Amino acid sequence: PDHITYMQAQRLTAIGHRALRSLSTQTQTNMAASPKIYHGNSTPLPDSDLAALIDAHPKPSSISRYSYGTAGFRYEASLLPCVFIRMGIFAALRSASLGGEEVGAMITASHNAEPDNGMKLADSHGGMLDAAWEEHAVSLANAPDSKHALALIHTLGDYARGHHPTKIGKHGNDKQLPKMVVHIGRDTRSHSPPLAALVIRAARSMGATVIDHGEVSTPMLHHFVMHANGHLLPNIIPQRVNESGYYEIMAMTYAALLRTGAVSGGKRLPSMSNLVIDGACGIGALKVEKFQRVFAMLRSEGCTDSIPTLRTVNFPGDGPLNENCGAEFVQKQQLPPRLYNMESSAGDISKQYMTSYDGDADRVVFHYEDETGKFHLLDGDKIAVLVSSFIQEELRCIDPTGEAVKCGVVQTAYANGSSTLYLKNVVRTNVVIAKTGVKFVHATAHHNFDVGVYFEANGHGTVLFGPKFYDFIATADARLRGTSRHDRANIALRRLRALPALVNQSVGDAMSDMLLVDAILFLRGWDLSTWAKLYEDMPSKQAKVKVSDRTVISTNDNETAATAPAALQTALQSAMDAMTSQENASNGPKPRCFVRPSGTEDAVRVYAEANSQKGADSLASEAMMLVYKLCGGVGAPPQPLIANRL
Repeated sequence: PDHITYMQAQRLTAIGHRALRSLSTQTQTNMAASPKIYHGNSTPLPDSDLAALIDAHPKPSSISRYSYGTAGFRYEASLLPCVFIRMGIFAALRSASLGGEEVGAMITASHNAEPDNGMKLADSHGGMLDAAWEEHAVSLANAPDSKHALALIHTLGDYARGHHPTKIGKHGNDKQLPKMVVHIGRDTRSHSPPLAALVIRAARSMGATVIDHGEVSTPMLHHFVMHANGHLLPNIIPQRVNESGYYEIMAMTYAALLRTGAVSGGKRLPSMSNLVIDGACGIGALKVEKFQRVFAMLRSEGCTDSIPTLRTVNFPGDGPLNENCGAEFVQKQQLPPRLYNMESSAGDISKQYMTSYDGDADRVVFHYEDETGKFHLLDGDKIAVLVSSFIQEELRCIDPTGEAVKCGVVQTAYANGSSTLYLKNVVRTNVVIAKTGVKFVHATAHHNFDVGVYFEANGHGTVLFGPKFYDFIATADARLRGTSRHDRANIALRRLRALPALVNQSVGDAMSDMLLVDAILFLRGWDLSTWAKLYEDMPSKQAKVKVSDRTVISTNDNETAATAPAALQTALQSAMDAMTSQENASNGPKPRCFVRPSGTEDAVRVYAEANSQKGADSLASEAMMLVYKLCGGVGAPPQPLIANRL
C-alpha cells in the first residue's frame, strides 16, 4: 500500500523473503514457473488518460536531467516514479517498433545500496537497448510535461505503425499499434514492487501484453526476453522461456561439460568439493537455493563425484543489500565478505572455494583464504584469462591452425596490465580495449570476434558466439561423427557445443559464469590457488577528484588517454615515464595511469598501476593533483594516498 513507510516496507519484504526460504524447494520451483500475464489489445488509452497518468508522477524539481548510464537509469528510489511511468510506455512502443518482438524492463540498482533503484531495458535479442532508442528513452524521461511527452509518444507510435502496419478494423480503429509484449522483473529491494507496478500500469495503458516475472535476477530477465523471441535464438540453444527452463538449460549443459572429464578419469579435488556463495543479501541467494533442486537431480543421475556441494550465505533480510558483502565490495575493497547470520559459526564455513555475486546477480568474483589466512581475489580479469585460454585450447584440438574461428578478449582500461600481457603473450589471443561499460564491451565483442570473451574487472562478463562459430561446430560434427568418444577432437567438440547454452548469450550472469568457471577448473584439475598463480596482478590504486565541471575532461574512444584539457595527457605521460624510470620497469609491465570523467557526478576517476603498491599510490596521487590543478578541482587539494594494508 502507498501509505506504509519505507522502514515498514523494508521489514515486510525481509519477512517475506524469510518465509519463502522456509518453503520446500518443490513449492518454490512451482511458484517460479508461473509469471503473471496481463493480456493487452494493442490499443492505447485516450491521450487524456495517458496525460493524467504522466502528470500524476511529475519530474522532481531536484532532477535537472535524467541520464541513461551504461546499464540504464539509476537514482535514489523516490526520484524514479516519473521515469518508470514513462519507461513503461516506452517499453511498449519499443516492442511495437519491432513488430511485436518481446522486450523487457528490469527494476534493479544492481550493486548500489538499498535506498537506490533503477531500470535496465532489454531489447528483443536479450541484450542492451539499441543506442538510437536509448536516446529516445532519455528524451521521454526528460520531457518537461505530459504535452511534450505525448508528442514523442505519438512520434514513436507513428514510427511503429509505419514500419509494421496494422489492419484497421471495421470500426476504424486507427489508434491500434502493432503487437506489444513487455517482460517485467524486479530485485529484492523493498521499493521494487511498487515501482514495478508503475511500469506494468504504464505498459498496459498502451495496450501491451505484460508478463510479470516477479523477483528474478537481471540475467534471468534478459534470458526470458532472448528466449521469448525464438526466431533470434541459435538452433544449438534449447528454447526455454520460464524460470525452471533457465535452470534446466544451465544444469544440463554444465553436467554435459563435466562428463567430458570422466573420459580421462577426472575427479574433483577435495578443496573444490564445497563452493560457498555470497549472495550479497540479494536475489542471487534465493535463486541459487532453487537451483539446488536441479543439482540434486543431477547427483541422482550419476554426477556425484564431479558436482560440488553449494552452500549459500547472505540471503535477503540477513543484512543490508550489498553492504560489506557481494562482488562490488569484495572486488573494490579486496576484502572477504561479511557473513551475516553466520558470524557465530563462521569457522564451520570452508573458505578454500568461495564466490560473491552482486545485488542483481549479474557479476561474480572468486576468492579464497590460504593456509595462513591470507585473502586472495580472482576478479573478472582472471576469469577472462581462464575462459579464453580454455576455449582456444579446445578449438585448436579441432583446428590446429586456429584460423577457422576468430577469438578475442575485450577489456577496458581498468583491466590489470598483467592480464593483458598474459593474454597476448601466453594465451596468444587478440585483445581489444573498449570504453568502460557493459554496453560498450558487449558490442565490441559482438562486432570484432566469432568468439568474443569479455569480463570487466568487477566480474561482469560473458562469452559471445557468432555465426562462424556455429558453422564451425556443424562442420566439425559432420567430420568427427563416428570417431571414438575418447578422441581428443571429439571431446573438444562436445565441450564447445555445450558452451553457448551454458553461457548466457545476452548479458553477464553470475550463476552461469560460476558454473562455467567451476567446470573449467574441474576439467583442468585445478584449485583456486593454481588458477591465481597464472600471473601476478600489478598493484593498482583507484581514486576520484571532485571538479566543478566534469565535461571539461574528454578522452579517446577507449578512455586510455585524455584529449582535453590539452596539457593533461602530456603531464600524465611524464608522470608515467618518471615512474617507469624509478621502478626500472623498461623490460616488464610498465606503470600506467588514466583519468576519465564520472558518468554520474562532477568528479574525475583516476586509475594507476605500477610494479609496487607504493609506486601505484604515488602515481595515482600525482595524477589526482594534475587533475585538480588542470581540470578545476574543488575543495581542498588531494592528499597523498597511503599504501593499501593488503
